[in-house]
Parts: sequence; C-alpha cells; structure tokens
Amino acid sequence: MSATIPVDGWHYTSVVVRDYRQVVSHFARFFGIARWEVTRIDGKRLSHATYEGQPVTHRYIRVVGRNADLGIELIQPVDGASSYQAMLDTVGEGMHHVNATHCTPDVFAALRPMLSEMGVGIRQSGSFCDAMDSYLLDTRALLSNIQLEVVCPRRSDWRDMLQPDEVLAFDLAQLGPQFLRTSRMFHVGVVCRDRHIAKENLRKLVGMERWIEFNVESGKTMNDTTYYGEPVHHAYDNHVGRIGELCFELITPRTDKCVYDEFLKERGEGMHHTYPALCSKAEFTAALPELEKHGMPVIQGGTIGDLMEFYYIDTRRYLPGITTEVVIPLRDDWLTVMFPDPRDAWILTGE
Repeated sequence: MSATIPVDGWHYTSVVVRDYRQVVSHFARFFGIARWEVTRIDGKRLSHATYEGQPVTHRYIRVVGRNADLGIELIQPVDGASSYQAMLDTVGEGMHHVNATHCTPDVFAALRPMLSEMGVGIRQSGSFCDAMDSYLLDTRALLSNIQLEVVCPRRSDWRDMLQPDEVLAFDLAQLGPQFLRTSRMFHVGVVCRDRHIAKENLRKLVGMERWIEFNVESGKTMNDTTYYGEPVHHAYDNHVGRIGELCFELITPRTDKCVYDEFLKERGEGMHHTYPALCSKAEFTAALPELEKHGMPVIQGGTIGDLMEFYYIDTRRYLPGITTEVVIPLRDDWLTVMFPDPRDAWILTGE
C-alpha cells in the first residue's frame, strides 16, 4: 500500500458540545480567537447525508474559529442520528475528530481501495451546498478512537458557498486576559491501550513515518511527579509522531494514579488533551491564580531533569471534555539537549 491520505494542514480540531452558546466564549478566551462563524447544518445545506452506511436526516450547529496558527470546530447536534450525538450519548463532550485533509474527489476515490483493505469505512458523510463533500472515516478501531475527516471540494469557490448564518465577534479584552499564551496546536494527546497499534496504522494511513519515543517513570526519567496535588509514582510510555502540521502523542499508561489511566477507565481510548502552550516559568506562575479562579487547577505534573517542567490543567469543564498540557522549558537549550537530531526536535514542536 503506497497511497496514503494526504495531509495538507491541520485545518481544525473538532469538539462535540451540548450547547455552543455556553462555551464558545471560553474557547475564544483560552485560544485567543475572536471571530467564530456559526452555521446551522440542515436540509437546506446538507444533502446525501449518511450515518453508518444508511441515509439519514440530521441537524447540527457548526461553530468554527481560527487564528493564524490553529482552528477549532465546535459541533452541537440538534436532532437525528449522527456520530456527534452518539458521542454525547456514550462518553459525553470532548474532542471528536481532526480535519487535516482537503483533496479532490478523484484523489479520495483513489484512496478507497487502501481504506477498504485496512477495514476503514465511512462512518458519516454528506454534501454541503453542492460545493463540498465531507467524509468522516471510521478509523476508531485502528487509531484508538481518533477519527479523521476528509473534505473534498467540488468547485473552486466552495468556501464562498458555505456562508455562515451568524458571525460572533468577541472583544477578547472584554472577555479577560488570556490565561496562557497559546500558539499552535503542538499535538493532541491520545490515550491508547496499545500505542504500537495506533502508531503503525498512522504510518499506513497518513504516512506518519518518523517518531520519538519516551519511556516515562517517576524517579527514573522524571521527578517531582504529582497527581491531583499529591506526590505519586506513575509510569507510562508514549510515541510522538508528526506529518506536516498534524501531530499526535500516543500514550499507554503502565500504572494507575495518572490522568491517562483515569481517562482510560472513564471514557476508554481516545483524544485526551491538547498541547497548545509553551511558556516560561514566570508566565505559568502568574497564570495559575486566574486558572484556578475559573476552576482549572493543575491535576498532574513533573520535571525532566533541569530541562523542563510539564503540567496538565483540568480544563474539562471550561473546555468541555478536554485537558490541556503546558510545557515550561527551564533552559534555552532544552530542546537540543533532549533531541540532538533536529528532525526529532521538529516532531515535538513543529519548528
């Protein structure tokens, strides 16, 4: 199998929510995104809709915000059977899929034999305004519940055909200071029962060939490890892989008393956290009181020598279902010391 799904950019990370009106300002403030386009998807815009192989009539609200470095899509199901409603009914709100592929219908048609050979079906699909087709690939079994969306434009002005019903323009200064300086989406962290399986299938599906690996254990490769504010011993292993902008961290816990094991027990495999923040110790210390004031405390942390600290912020109520990772370099040369090969450093940061 030589053909792989083309990755042309990390267009957005999609999050299923119960009520976008309650949380869109949270995403705006947290990620520093002022403009959000609200589109009500129904029979006026959507045709030839399918879900799990059957024709379906469903409605949902799509809210998209972007800045120069990242995109977020919020989806609120309204009625009818859909992958979005199925998620709410089973595990609740949280990250649902990523979109990193815009390709022509011919390119997607050429991929279908490879997808069929790997057992990847189309979980949900539809045509929008006769201008663009969307395919939600059912990669859950292969990729630890990651789902990939492929968008196939059918005309050059397809974006112009998909005009929003409403534009929300937030005054970010009025929302309050941004909690942390976020930049790009460095990666999405995925909890896996067996990270090797997801790694191999990402290689086959999207050509994610080069990986860095960590075998992490308290007292051996990291220190000062905490879980909900208490000192703890835990161990987990991960792979981090990147192709272009798209990057996944695949994590398999080896012990309990860590956020990954907690997620696995509560929700099963899936997309657990975002890593959008790389900041100084002073910036993080200054941000903590405001984060805690809004119900976002540190729930896990640790240090790697004198190179870096890392923390997980409990943003699951503020950004429904999502935990946020923050990395704090302690030395200017932290990245080159950890990864002497610049190709490996690039995997972690994209730079």
